[in-house]
Amino acid sequence: MSRLRLKGKLLVPLALVAAAYLLAPQLAWAAGPEAAGGHGLPLYITVIERFFLALTAGVLAFGILHVEIELLHWGWAWLRGRRPGAAQPAKERNQAAIALVPRFDVHQRIQHFVLMGSFIVLAVTGIPQKFYRYDPFDGFIALMGGMEVVRIIHRVAAGVMIVDGIYHMLYLAPGLLTFRGGLPLMSLTSALEMIPNRKDFTDFFHMMGYFLGAKAEPPKFGRYSYLQKFDYWAVGWGLVIMTASGLILMLPALGISITGTAAIAAALISHSDEAILATGWILVVHLYHAHLAPRVFPFNTTIFTGYISERQFKEEHALEYEKWTRRFEAMPKIAVGERTPTTRHR
Repeated sequence: MSRLRLKGKLLVPLALVAAAYLLAPQLAWAAGPEAAGGHGLPLYITVIERFFLALTAGVLAFGILHVEIELLHWGWAWLRGRRPGAAQPAKERNQAAIALVPRFDVHQRIQHFVLMGSFIVLAVTGIPQKFYRYDPFDGFIALMGGMEVVRIIHRVAAGVMIVDGIYHMLYLAPGLLTFRGGLPLMSLTSALEMIPNRKDFTDFFHMMGYFLGAKAEPPKFGRYSYLQKFDYWAVGWGLVIMTASGLILMLPALGISITGTAAIAAALISHSDEAILATGWILVVHLYHAHLAPRVFPFNTTIFTGYISERQFKEEHALEYEKWTRRFEAMPKIAVGERTPTTRHR
């Protein structure tokens, strides 16, 4: 327990850093609307602003604190002379790293590539529009050819992302209950596993206990961990919010004809604030867990090649690994030279 208490003490300043993301904006609002940048705004604008402020601060605080605790865990292990996977013999570890297991099919890899590319363009062209009053961003807009050019590029990238979202939905529908390449990459069971459940909450607390030394082993994940589910549904939420608000901003006359100026103001707030949340999460949390964490550093190629190493598969998706191990062990074995019903002479 001494190690746990020491880690707890080291965690206090890290927790304060993450909590600042959550508390500072709320304290600004508590000081009055003028302190937070509002000047007698309508109630619905205040509610929307506070909602996205709390959402952005809370989600980023959760993500940053998670990264900090994991880095504390790996740093502690490093100081004690332990490395990721060091408990496994080097020969077995290298052999397991070479063995590859299919994880993503070509459609899933294409969807991720298009989503990644369109998101980068949207962030690069969207953030400067939000902060165009500041000289660095204004200079970048001028370098890109002016505000109109930046807006055109932004809208084209948005269209690509929307098409990618439609592609994903069309991919899901016929993919249910089907098998590809011997693995149910998008079966009904696989799709249902992406839905958050009670185990995800218990896995989170189990993982925190493991990072802090209260648990001897990390939790066992199935096909998706709780962070992967969070990433997936955050993209779905963001795509809906950004598409709806973006269309209203691109077609203001339509929004005014339906709800008046309220729709324009609400769309502007939700669009820009959701963009800040998505960009912050991707740069700090997703990038770390996908590529920069010690267990995958310096680069995780799974989503690009479609294959995951057997070692990584076993460590990060132990329940899925055990399930497939049992399934393959239960398959009938055919001796060399043995005739099967499909090969016998008629």
